[in-house]
Amino acid sequence: MTSNEIKNFFTFRPMSLDDISTFAEWFLDFNDVAMFERNMPVPKNEDALRESWRKSLEYAAIPGAFWFVAVSADGQPAGIAGLEAVNYIHGDAIVPCFIGPQFRKKGLATAMSISLLDLAFRQLRLFRLTTFYREDNLGTRSTLLSLGFEEEGRFRGGWYTDGQRQDVVIAGLLGSEWDQRRQSVLDNLRQNHNVILKQTSWKSTGE
Repeated sequence: MTSNEIKNFFTFRPMSLDDISTFAEWFLDFNDVAMFERNMPVPKNEDALRESWRKSLEYAAIPGAFWFVAVSADGQPAGIAGLEAVNYIHGDAIVPCFIGPQFRKKGLATAMSISLLDLAFRQLRLFRLTTFYREDNLGTRSTLLSLGFEEEGRFRGGWYTDGQRQDVVIAGLLGSEWDQRRQSVLDNLRQNHNVILKQTSWKSTGE
């Protein structure tokens, strides 16, 4: 593996409570976190973060959430993403994603999202996924549009930060839409980025 490949190589594995200590510092930058996280009005310390994640990460016979962490070749946490509020009756879930500041604009968010969408639609047989983002978060908007998500509505002025209000944009993607979009997303990722994401928990098909 070349030095450039090592720089762009990440493993993607299930997240545990022990991982929180490795990326807790991300959540100390309030202005950055406020761009992605609507429900964290003030920075949290590591203990508070651990408790807030506990329910999602603890074992359950019928999991309501699946969370994963991307780790760089030198062992640094690079990003986290998951499926939250999984509803097996209606076949839907919420998909959040957060990339560490130094690992952004490398295609990692797209690579992680591809893995999650495959898990949701090809393994769990979900029907649709939903996500939310702040209207001025143009990076997230661009990534979601490239994946095939469509705007489905807004909470007008529903995101308050730094004395200002922004709309909360609701975006959704159907499994049938992902089937049609998937190959073009893969091709675009390979053409524009050198990111390599090795899944350690399941293998995607059709690549």
